[in-house]
Amino acid sequence: MNKLHKRFLSMLLACLFLFFSIPTSVFAGPPDVRTENGTIKFKITSTAATSSIKYRTVGWTVRRDQLCTNSTPKQCGDPRSGQHASFLDQQVRQVGQEPNPPIPGQPVTTYYEVSEALVTEGMWNAGMGDIKDNDDLYLYAIMVSIDGNGNVRKGPFYTLDEIKRAEPWAHPDDLDDYFGIHVPYRSAEFPVDVIAKTVGGKVIEQPQVTFQKGKFKVGETINHEFPETIEDNGKTYKIVRSYLSPKQDPTRKDWLQEDPDTNPKVRTRSFTVHLGGTDAVAEYAENNPVKAIYQKEDGTKLKEMDKGVFATGDEANHTFEEQVTYGGQTYEIIRSYITNNNKPDEKLFIQEKGDPKLKERSILVGSGGSNFIGIYKIPSSVTVTSRIEAPETVDQNVTEVDGNFVFEVKSLKNLQSYEITDIRNARLVQTGDKTGNLSGTSTSKTIPIKIPFTSGDKVSVQITIVVKDVDGNTGDSTSDHTVRKGDGGGEPQPGDSQQDEAMEPNVSAVIQADARGAEKFDVLQGIPTSESLYVNALAKSYLYRNTFTETTGTKQYTIQVSKTYTLTWTETQSGPPDADGNPTTITVPRSDTQTVTKNYSIERKYSFWTIQNLEVYGIQKAIVSNYALPSGTVTLEPNGYAPPTVSAAHDASLNAHIIDPVYSNVTLPGQTISGGSSRPSVPNEDWRSTAESAIGKIKVKNDSFIFNGNTIMDNRIVEEKAPTPGAIPAPPMIGQDVLYGSGYVIDAGKTNKANQPSTGTIFYTLVKGIGGGENKSYPIGGINPVTVHTPVVNYASVSDDQAHNQKTQPTAGRSALILDRPFTVMIPTSGPHKDIKGYGNRDYAKYVRDKQVRFPFDVYKADRTALVPKDTWVSIPVGQLQTTFYLPVWVDEGNYDVLFRTFAENSPASFTSQMNANLDLSNHVATQVVPVEVIGRLYDFRITDIADFAWESVFRTQKGSATPTGNAYWVGTKGIDGAPRGNTPPYVLPVRQGSHPESGKKNVAVKTGYHVKFEVMTKGNMFGSGDGIKVTPTFYFVDSKGRNRQEVDLYYHSGSQRFIRIGSSDDAEKRYVTLDARLRNVPKQELTDTAATLWALNGSPGARQTFIDQYVKDAQKPTYVGGYDIMLLPPRLRTFVGSMQVPSGIDAARANASVQKWFGEYSLPAAPYVVPKGFNLAEYGRTHRLDDHAPVFLKDGYIIVNFNIETIRNQDLNHPHLQYKNAPLDNQWRMEGFQRSFVDPYGATFSLLDGDVVFYHADLSSYDDFGTGGTH
Repeated sequence: MNKLHKRFLSMLLACLFLFFSIPTSVFAGPPDVRTENGTIKFKITSTAATSSIKYRTVGWTVRRDQLCTNSTPKQCGDPRSGQHASFLDQQVRQVGQEPNPPIPGQPVTTYYEVSEALVTEGMWNAGMGDIKDNDDLYLYAIMVSIDGNGNVRKGPFYTLDEIKRAEPWAHPDDLDDYFGIHVPYRSAEFPVDVIAKTVGGKVIEQPQVTFQKGKFKVGETINHEFPETIEDNGKTYKIVRSYLSPKQDPTRKDWLQEDPDTNPKVRTRSFTVHLGGTDAVAEYAENNPVKAIYQKEDGTKLKEMDKGVFATGDEANHTFEEQVTYGGQTYEIIRSYITNNNKPDEKLFIQEKGDPKLKERSILVGSGGSNFIGIYKIPSSVTVTSRIEAPETVDQNVTEVDGNFVFEVKSLKNLQSYEITDIRNARLVQTGDKTGNLSGTSTSKTIPIKIPFTSGDKVSVQITIVVKDVDGNTGDSTSDHTVRKGDGGGEPQPGDSQQDEAMEPNVSAVIQADARGAEKFDVLQGIPTSESLYVNALAKSYLYRNTFTETTGTKQYTIQVSKTYTLTWTETQSGPPDADGNPTTITVPRSDTQTVTKNYSIERKYSFWTIQNLEVYGIQKAIVSNYALPSGTVTLEPNGYAPPTVSAAHDASLNAHIIDPVYSNVTLPGQTISGGSSRPSVPNEDWRSTAESAIGKIKVKNDSFIFNGNTIMDNRIVEEKAPTPGAIPAPPMIGQDVLYGSGYVIDAGKTNKANQPSTGTIFYTLVKGIGGGENKSYPIGGINPVTVHTPVVNYASVSDDQAHNQKTQPTAGRSALILDRPFTVMIPTSGPHKDIKGYGNRDYAKYVRDKQVRFPFDVYKADRTALVPKDTWVSIPVGQLQTTFYLPVWVDEGNYDVLFRTFAENSPASFTSQMNANLDLSNHVATQVVPVEVIGRLYDFRITDIADFAWESVFRTQKGSATPTGNAYWVGTKGIDGAPRGNTPPYVLPVRQGSHPESGKKNVAVKTGYHVKFEVMTKGNMFGSGDGIKVTPTFYFVDSKGRNRQEVDLYYHSGSQRFIRIGSSDDAEKRYVTLDARLRNVPKQELTDTAATLWALNGSPGARQTFIDQYVKDAQKPTYVGGYDIMLLPPRLRTFVGSMQVPSGIDAARANASVQKWFGEYSLPAAPYVVPKGFNLAEYGRTHRLDDHAPVFLKDGYIIVNFNIETIRNQDLNHPHLQYKNAPLDNQWRMEGFQRSFVDPYGATFSLLDGDVVFYHADLSSYDDFGTGGTH
């Protein structure tokens, strides 16, 4: 087509069409980031970018310093170097979206959070624990690039430079806003707990010393004062140290303070709150002081030493010196013993001078504290030791106690005398015993005493004696003794103690996906609703606590030992005179008896064990709680479990544990003592050994305790010392099936939640309790969290009707939907999800509640009886993969997005969504957007009339009549979609020899100069003022035998101008077509309906009927359509034939306009001259004679007119909309059954091309019917 002709067409179309355009806008905004209560919150607003590649923020790196410059372009360092915390992937949680679901082309605001727990942990691990409220933070985005479907292409990128270079961004500097964002840190309130514990680590559970002080912002100053001492369970504890432990690392002991006696900071603490919270801890030790006391016999203290503070039962040691100096005087040790602060007058474990343990003492510290007592005196050549022998315990009714004061003396010189210089709370039986003479260098003496006991429950006696030798050297001794009223024996004393306990259950529990050992899901990563869980707890099979106390003591048994002495001696008396009368003496034998009775208090020891405390516990149940469990909690009852069997008996009374020995007083055999000539003295004999032998040992027995058939404390009767008890066996862990439950189905109504914390409590019931015990419960720590994430996918698609897509240039990436045709949507429930256990690429139908599709245009359901209005969500049965819909003919052509969404069964009423799959568990709906294009049709081309008189009978009921026969020549025997139309040959194209139905006219084609009328149909938006049908003819010549088909140029004469080539600049012939022509037979109602529809659609001014009348009138006027080389059928040659029987709510005029019929006609010049295509006729004429009969012209054959039919939208000639035969995907010409060859009535075979419409006789013209004249 030459330039002149193109200008002509442009001018023509400019007159016919109106032009308009719609600008496209995009929007994007920087992130809005802040911290609130320790949580990082941010939102990002964006829409589709100008390309399908976008960037996405998937996390943040947090620092305390700014790494970016203010220069242009912005420069930022790598935030991963140095102190930093990064949060990405599952740590960044989407919490909202507006609008929801997103509306294509409109801004979408998405809200995200990084939880306080993750921020706190991340910053602590990064070394940012010293941060304070309102300190500066700087955030640096972690980004990826994604494609149009939301799939990650590249990344993650941590630096500004990396993300800028990742893709060819249209505006890379927009990324500057995501790096180096200044955000003040707004702290959460963290707990501060005050904890008092023993140095052994046991927490002292008293609300006044162990409690939560409150919750405070990080860096806030807290003051606290610890008590100096604490009373707990009868014990006194004293503070020894204090420190601060961050809750993020409880093993740390920051700012340790010790030495409370000199350091006031041990008790008074002032500190700032750690990130995550702080424990203020004080450690206490039992306050049992131990001293070593040096004193004289009279109680005068020489010196005192603190040995420290000890726990009850700890061992303490001290070694006394042989001599000490006090006030310039030297003293030497003569005695040592132990006292308890609770019974200061009771002397234990006495060691006298000469005993091996006199100086080196070792004790187990008693409750309240103990003392080492050393007795010292001035050294002398006269050594005196003394003691008071008397019962330690007497009956309640005793008012006076008999005893003896016994002293022993050793001296270097002969002894001379003694004197009792002090006697307290006692009296001498013989007052003369206060002084006396002594002889020899060593001696001992027993002096009877009386101890009055008239009031009180005890009396303490003290006696001091001084002994002198012949040189005047003295020695002294003081002894004391305490007598108590009681049951006749020494008061029982606590001995050893056995304490043992296993009160920590070592309990643990897990919540996992069924089945145990073959878990389908990793609950830490995700488990869907409707799946089941099992809960398994492990713990010690029993717990126990026991205190076994040894009771030791002595009892005094009073016994009399008697002995009768027969004393013999002789006396000299005057006898009768002798023979000489002298006086004489005679020896007279004398005898007497004297019975000596001595009272002895014999001590007998006893030792037995009692149960001071026994607590045995068996498992009762375990309760485990988690969001995912039914009702949030399950109770595990023991299965196949038996608690321990315990048999124990305890009696606190002394008489239940000891049996006194049976004895009687002793009478020793008599003894005769001869005194010679004087009465002998009764010897001072000590019969203690005899008394000792007369009294047997005390029999004892323990409390009874049998555990699981094993004797722990034996209660058999034995002498003096009962057997030491054994230990309760360490409890084993229970088996895995004891506390186990499975099949706990996660309720389908529970929304997705990440890392839901688990709590638990195990309960132990008291099996046996003596001296304490009650049912116990313990928290189960460390139970794994559970992430509920119900997966759904949406990889929906829409069928692409390529077979009926007649677009000149099909739109890539969009499914073609053809008007007035069915189409199919596919919403599979399978596809790829997260790459975690149990998810991945599989079918997720089990978790789908609903599948929906929304069309932005009206559709019919498959049966075409139910209309679905546009923008209506339509539910599809979950198990139905494909669903067919029908596209109404009135839908506007153009690009659309079909929206799909798949609801997880746990979707809440207010939900958020995600493309393809809900990979982010904050989303419960998977969405898909499928781009489609609605496309019209170009079809049903047919020849409805031929002006050649030879063809009149084909189209008219009779000669000269305008009444049509209804015959037409169609492209083929098939309709718009390839189904049989009902016509049969010869009523198919092209019109050629043999097409005439009358047998006598089998050789008739069409003579040149006669026009053919044709019609063609369209569907779609071809009802605008700028729409039309472009018909471009191409000419071929074939000889009469069907051979040598070739493309040709046609020439014609016009007036004086000869040999004008069709399509050249000289070809100025104009052609006109009248819509309402007599032989076109357009029904009047069709014209009226078309006019009414135009009036309704365009809102034309004036009255409707006036408009219709004018339209009908104008339809009788000729309309310019072009020339021989091209035709453009404008709107004036178009009628609307769409059905107006439409559902309620549908615009009937719009439906009527959606199907268009176009009218045209075409003819060749009456006398065309045919030459091969491109033949230079002008050059030929310069070298040859050129006239109408030049041999160069092709004769004896047919001129074939071939049409290329295209639709024009909005006057855009350069981009035809639909093609009849040349679309890359659909050849409608072939669809309608066009045959590529035929055999003429004479047996010649002719090959055809798509678009061949009519054969003209090359040698016959309309001139032959009327004679010469005119051009056509």
